[in-house]
Amino acid sequence: MSSTPTTEQAKAGKAKRITGIIFNVILWIFLIFALVMMIFAFASNSNKYGVSMLGNKVILNVKTNSMEPTIMTGDLIVGTTLSDEEKKTLQEGDIITFYADLFGKGKEINTHRIVSIEHIGENDYRFHTKGDNPDATLDSNAVLLSDIVCTWKEGDTQIHGLGSVIGFLQSRTGFLIFVIIPLIGLFVYEIVRLVMMIVKIKGKGKKDITDAEKEEIRRLAIEEYKRSLSDEETVSVQEGDDKGDATE
Repeated sequence: MSSTPTTEQAKAGKAKRITGIIFNVILWIFLIFALVMMIFAFASNSNKYGVSMLGNKVILNVKTNSMEPTIMTGDLIVGTTLSDEEKKTLQEGDIITFYADLFGKGKEINTHRIVSIEHIGENDYRFHTKGDNPDATLDSNAVLLSDIVCTWKEGDTQIHGLGSVIGFLQSRTGFLIFVIIPLIGLFVYEIVRLVMMIVKIKGKGKKDITDAEKEEIRRLAIEEYKRSLSDEETVSVQEGDDKGDATE
């Protein structure tokens, strides 16, 4: 006998399917995000500048206010790399990203505007830079051609606030919270789901017996038992008749 699903069961099944769809969407978002983060990490380690690059585009997170109001703290900007010959064509007013010893702790990425250019010989240049912030002063060290990473022009890609988000996600804490832990949770979830699926498949061979079916089985068993008793009485009567015939 088969039972028809109730309205509650149908609703529960629909809710379960919707939950599954939502979970799969979230899962794919995490997987895509993890892939993007791995691409950024690989891109940062696969070029001589040590920055995130895709082709000739450099993705930068602005960490200070030295270029405000042109570039705000926490902005994400996308610059363009230059060949050695293109670097020689830079002019006053151009914004460049370069390596500089900012705090005596080794060279770090910095983005400032060129305020003057000093020609040294035929093929060497020194660029003097300064931030757009009204309180900024002229950078103490000149920028060499070899220090320049890329250039950025006003109107190029600039997303306010996204740089801070990317910076945090690229940190150890952010990577652990938003990439490693979700991937571990996904792995555990898939194992649990696999085990439940195996149990469900094994259980399919076991037929659920309804109360009506149990009652029918009980009735048939009783009838079979009565029939066996009736057969035994018939056999006993026949044996008694045989004995009586033998004594006459």
